[in-house]
Amino acid sequence: MICLIYIYVFIRCPGRLSMANFTFQDFQRLSADPDAYSALRAESKYIQSSPKIISLPCRLQFVRNVKGYFYLGFIVFTWAYNTYIVPEIILLPQYYEGNIGLVPVLCYYAVSLFTVVALFRSVTCDPGRLPFDLKPTSHDQLNWTHCQRCLIQRPLKSHHCSKCQRCIRKMDHHCHWINNCVAEDNQWLFILLVLYAAILSIYTLVLDTLHFYYLPACQTCDSTSFIVKHQRYFMYVSFVLGIILTSLAGTQVLQQTINIITNLSTVESIIHARKPIHERPAVIPRSAYDSFREVCGPGPILWWFNPFRRHSAKPEIYYYQHTV
Repeated sequence: MICLIYIYVFIRCPGRLSMANFTFQDFQRLSADPDAYSALRAESKYIQSSPKIISLPCRLQFVRNVKGYFYLGFIVFTWAYNTYIVPEIILLPQYYEGNIGLVPVLCYYAVSLFTVVALFRSVTCDPGRLPFDLKPTSHDQLNWTHCQRCLIQRPLKSHHCSKCQRCIRKMDHHCHWINNCVAEDNQWLFILLVLYAAILSIYTLVLDTLHFYYLPACQTCDSTSFIVKHQRYFMYVSFVLGIILTSLAGTQVLQQTINIITNLSTVESIIHARKPIHERPAVIPRSAYDSFREVCGPGPILWWFNPFRRHSAKPEIYYYQHTV
């Protein structure tokens, strides 16, 4: 049904409507057609009556998405596997035998802890979902857009997520790996997640390589235990998982860095790529520090790397540059 509605909208209002720019005037014009408006209202009512967000204790939330469960489960398994296997086979035996110091062991557990904390908070936090009863002020009404799916008025840079079935404030993209959207209120957590995941996976690859070619064999380990007896195969799996996670996390670190510096979200980049160069909005230059400060919040730079801190949302809906 919604596909037919989109075709109707684009035929009736060619060149003026898009998924990212459906204005209040466009909505008023479309409301004059009873059939199209009824179809939009029916779709909106279905979306609002079928929430995909599960409320948890302590103001936590979780997205109901089977595909997201699979991807998130793989990330959790990879983290748990390497966090247990690598210290059990490499770090702890080598430390007990005096081949390595305590610092490498503590660093590995610290990075692993930071990774899982950032993962948990990224998955269960509200990325910036807009309520269905959101109303703009008279000053903002002409600047806000109208969602074609849930029919709410929303600030610029907001987008409708088809997985969450909600409009998200300053949405970057929906990430299946965390089963949640990456947007204004949790983008800093997502950056910490991919950063610490990349560090942890690279650390794992280095330890796996040292285990195969440099570190001496454990002399005090019980050779009859299952893990020690089949440690080579466990290390092979750890190495493969490390390569996969390094590729995924490293790519996202690079992508998020580019998005922040250019002040463009992933969704906006996709939308702008479909437009001619002369129709794309001009990018207002500013320093990389100001761009990261807007995402990561106030405080010294080292404080940005703390996944335990609180990061309050903006008191008002304002963005440095309106690009969509």
